Amino acid sequence: MAVLLISFIVYLYTLFPAVAPYRDTGEMVSVAHTLGIAHPPGYPFYAILSKIFLILIPWGNAGYKMNVLSALASAVTVWLLYKILVKLLSSRFLAGVLSLLFASSYLQWYLSLVSEMYTLNTLFAALLIYIILYKINLNGREKYREIICTVSLFAFIFGVGLGNRMDLLLLAPGLFWILFIKRKQFGFSQIVLFGLFFIVGFSIYMYMPIRSGQGPFLDWNHPADLSRFWGSLTRKTHGGTLDLLSVSYGKGENFISDILFYFNHLYTGFAFIGLPLGLLGLLSFFKRDKNLAFSTLIAWMLSGPVFIYLANMPPNPHALAILEAHFLLPNLIFIIWIAEGFNYLNLLSQNTLARSAVFGMGAFLLCINTVYHFPDLNKRNNFISYDYSKNVLRSLPEKSVVVLKEDVQLFSLWNRYIVESDRPDLAVISQGLSGSFWYKDKWGKIHGDLILGELKSKEGWKQFAENNQSRNIYFTGDVEYQGISGYVGEPCGLVNKITKSFTTASGDILLQHIYPYRGSYSYEEYREFFTPDLIEEYSKSFLALGRYYMRTNNYELARYNFKKALSLKPLFPIADNYIGFTFYNEGNFKEAKNVYQKAVRQYRKYQELAKAYNVLDDVYYGIVKELADVYTSLGVCSERLGEDDEGLRFYQNAIEVYPMQKTAHFNKSVIYWKNKQWKKVISELESALKIDPNYQQALYYLQKAKENIGK
Repeated sequence: MAVLLISFIVYLYTLFPAVAPYRDTGEMVSVAHTLGIAHPPGYPFYAILSKIFLILIPWGNAGYKMNVLSALASAVTVWLLYKILVKLLSSRFLAGVLSLLFASSYLQWYLSLVSEMYTLNTLFAALLIYIILYKINLNGREKYREIICTVSLFAFIFGVGLGNRMDLLLLAPGLFWILFIKRKQFGFSQIVLFGLFFIVGFSIYMYMPIRSGQGPFLDWNHPADLSRFWGSLTRKTHGGTLDLLSVSYGKGENFISDILFYFNHLYTGFAFIGLPLGLLGLLSFFKRDKNLAFSTLIAWMLSGPVFIYLANMPPNPHALAILEAHFLLPNLIFIIWIAEGFNYLNLLSQNTLARSAVFGMGAFLLCINTVYHFPDLNKRNNFISYDYSKNVLRSLPEKSVVVLKEDVQLFSLWNRYIVESDRPDLAVISQGLSGSFWYKDKWGKIHGDLILGELKSKEGWKQFAENNQSRNIYFTGDVEYQGISGYVGEPCGLVNKITKSFTTASGDILLQHIYPYRGSYSYEEYREFFTPDLIEEYSKSFLALGRYYMRTNNYELARYNFKKALSLKPLFPIADNYIGFTFYNEGNFKEAKNVYQKAVRQYRKYQELAKAYNVLDDVYYGIVKELADVYTSLGVCSERLGEDDEGLRFYQNAIEVYPMQKTAHFNKSVIYWKNKQWKKVISELESALKIDPNYQQALYYLQKAKENIGK
């Protein structure tokens, strides 16, 4: 029991103290609390077990209780892995060390601290692997009745496990390979029996239409209807994909970058030399036991490389954070290969001293892994998600409407609103779900005066604002706000108010005096994606407040807030761009030029990252367009400082970065005009007009330039 206790105590010590800033944690806690229906495919087993856990654990908030469930599931996984490895290695010490190596791998540890179903998935996987490999004996010496009972149990557990996560299916072909080898022992009636046990286990999904028919508050896709039930199982609302982030890319377009990311994950997750040891173990299996080798290889290939190919996620931090969570299943196979790699080295060792060295290497790897990952994974003081949701509520007056979009931001408010029953006067609206029939049916009924609708276009936003004029409407920084004619977005801390005219900015008081900032608010300090993503929300809020002061010509306060934004997220080029603009408007062209040059360096880094992340074309060209605008501003500053040659160079840089930059062509013509270089003037103006034939200034001065060259 030592491996179970050690891993559970470490997880418990490093646990997030409340709802974690991770993907769907706030939704999962809310679903468990209301016994509702989660996003497709619904995760019914996790919802039911979590509800039981909320009832049984007498201490802590709901988020913490469900974090404990993840920690316990992970610790039991480690215990089952130990039972698998001790059979493989015939050494309790080495099996224990390698089980703890798996427990201390970055991803297994991290997902043991959050309210998600991933570690429960590894528990089911480890249990199925243990049953198939060591209870259904490969040598065929077991009693016939015993094997029939064991395979029936396997089928039932597999069906129930799919009620936790569907991707358990990816291990099935590899595990069924063992059953295929023993197929001659099973008749038709036995196969029917196995199928019935599987159906009984899989019937956990009947929870969804039954519970949906009772009208729970969270009733995603309303699967009481048969067609919608099937749509939930097949994730139709998500395009049948891992995430809609992938649908804009060609099939397999991101595979190379994603598979390299996975191997780097293995390299850093298993103490750096775990990767070559695992590959050595696979080769050893093929020499020692081809059936076991084929079984584990098929399971690893489908749950690893094949899944990664099908997921096709772009290699940006957000998408990779979503993809990475699905590496737990192939990692479970890989640690078995690592163990076989140690086994091979141990068998090669000819004396006690050499074998002790092998055991010592395992212990050393465990120490390296733990020391390397602990600073990033000690989350016991991470209240950032908890405080974010509280701070959003602090920003809102009574009976307000607040619109959110991104998962962590939205679901942290769901937890606050549904589970904690905090601020029931508010209407918390999901931008992406606002037009869904089930969402309007449930959330619309809570506030009878509220009229919901699509929030994906300017027309939708305008209709929403006009239909709900009796309430103050706000939106958070993660929302894709389209802008409404006749309305402005007034910064109010972490939210922005939709209003017809600016009144006064309350953001100063909220951001600097009201909000608590527990922990480190540095975007670049965290290894994971989602905590920095929340920190960026504060950075965006300071940016919005700076823009407000910039509009009112209070440039000193504007710069102060732009610098605060940069202090939270240092790589934030638009903030430096705005600082340069404030100096320019004050006539301080030298300082403006210095800041604009810093902004260029920032945008260049953004451009490199955009290429590395394989962002969509419209996103990439948005970045280079802003970079070209900064180069153009640099050219103007140089002109004002009497540095025309340098101005020409900056304008040319703008054109090279973004050939559609018409202003740079026009400004070059102005410098050439000073020097009466009429051919160059005409060439630049004609280039500007190719970009925009209706460019009136260019049309006017082109005619004048032609008159001048004629003279």
